[in-house]
Parts: sequence; C-alpha cells; structure tokens
Amino acid sequence: MKKERLEAFTDGVLAIVLTILVLEIHLPATDHTPRALIEIAPEFLAYVFSFILIATMWVNHHYLFLQVNRINNRVIWANIILLFWSTILPATTAWVGTDIHSQTAAIVYAINIVFYNIAFAFLRESVTRINTIIKPKRGTELLSFGINILTLGVTLFWPPFVFIGLITNVLLWALPHLVTDKD
Repeated sequence: MKKERLEAFTDGVLAIVLTILVLEIHLPATDHTPRALIEIAPEFLAYVFSFILIATMWVNHHYLFLQVNRINNRVIWANIILLFWSTILPATTAWVGTDIHSQTAAIVYAINIVFYNIAFAFLRESVTRINTIIKPKRGTELLSFGINILTLGVTLFWPPFVFIGLITNVLLWALPHLVTDKD
C-alpha cells in the first residue's frame, strides 16, 4: 500500500469523527435564551478540547508522514489502532460533556486519551523502525505519558482536571509546529 492511500483513509476517518463530535452537541430545541446556551457550555467545552486534540494529532500525523518513504503492515495496523481510539472520542466527549464533575465520565475520557496517545506513540515507533531517517521523539513521548498519568491521578479527585491535562499535552505536541514553519 502506498502511504498516500493510508493518509487519505486517515483523513476520511478523522473527518467523520469530527463530524460526529459536533453532532453530539445538543442545542436547546425551544429555549433560545442565553441561559440555555450557558447550560450546554460544558458540552461545547468538551467538544472544543476534543476537536483541538484531534487537530493536533492530525497535524503531527501529517508532519510524520511527510518524512515517510515506506510503510508496512505494522504501520497500517498501528494507524488503524490510532483511528480506533479516535472513533471512541465522540462518545467519551459527549459523556464527559454532560457532567464535567462526573468522576467516572472524566476517568473514561482520560483513559480514552491515554490509549489514543499510546496508539500514536506505537504508530510513530512503527514508522521510525522502517524509515530510519526519522528521529523518534521518546523524550516528548515520555513527558506526554507522565502528563497522562498525572492527569488520571488528579482527575480521580477533581474531574475537571482532565481538561487541564489534555490541553497541557496538546500544547506539548502543538507548540513545535506553531513556532516553526515546515512544509
């Protein structure tokens, strides 16, 4: 399989995931007051955080695959595993958005993000094994996993912390692309 086909498949799946993500925001059917919008603010906030998470992964996926010369079955399956965890995000996002103070919903959302990040690390590792010119980002990945573990721990006591951990991780992976101009 050519890498372009894998990239196109990934783009298609992520476009569907982002569409489902926004469809999980349920606008008030009859109450069109500012108060009604304030009531759904947690759903919208959860959507924004998950959208940014997926966008950051997509940008990193793009930059990773710019360097890829070849792929194999391991890379294909690693990418599919990443997409699996991506497709679960709309459900866990909707759940945590309905009650950002729910410990169970926040933990399930955090666990989804942990496995999502592990899947991306597995994809990066699979790609760097057969494309030796690509440098692994083990230091960043270890820091990212540390943030994930800390987030899980703190979320047990204060569920909204899941969003602080998520945005910290997003910044870790997004800032290098925001301060450099790569094509």
